[in-house]
Amino acid sequence: MSKRRYMAAMILAAVSGSAVAAPKAEIVDFGVTVGRRMMAAPTPGGTGLEPAREMKNIRYLERADRIEARLCRNFGLTLKLSDAIPQILPHQVSVRVLHPQFTRPDGKTSTQDRFPSAVIEGVTHIGFTFDHEWEMEPGGWTFIVSAGGQEIARKDFTVTASPPGAPNSDCGVG
Repeated sequence: MSKRRYMAAMILAAVSGSAVAAPKAEIVDFGVTVGRRMMAAPTPGGTGLEPAREMKNIRYLERADRIEARLCRNFGLTLKLSDAIPQILPHQVSVRVLHPQFTRPDGKTSTQDRFPSAVIEGVTHIGFTFDHEWEMEPGGWTFIVSAGGQEIARKDFTVTASPPGAPNSDCGVG
């Protein structure tokens, strides 16, 4: 193959590859949040021991990657997506949360949850709420966000148990 044809093939590969490339993602905030959980039907497409539920009016209370586990406590991250061609931003991203093993009272176990997250005007919030005591497992938690099958963001959190005598619930707070 001539040098000229080789260069043309490389340019064509680069141009066609960029059309399917995942968007860029920037973590713009993370930590403990409050918001209004939607009590409508669970988000379709999720897997895990409990269904994912949408949240609205999210506000960050504390920017931290060390999270004290408490019932009703929400934590997560907000991503801003960008692309050279904004019209091709995805309408949703795929989320996988890796966590220590959960064991429900019925004996079912899980070490990860998967769910979609909507992208609205280039922004998405990914989070987790401790709804049950059996979810409040201390250890490393990793949020992995993908678009078009490609990982675009990853955030590690360390979840800790509440110290003795400290409240173990945020229910009704915020």
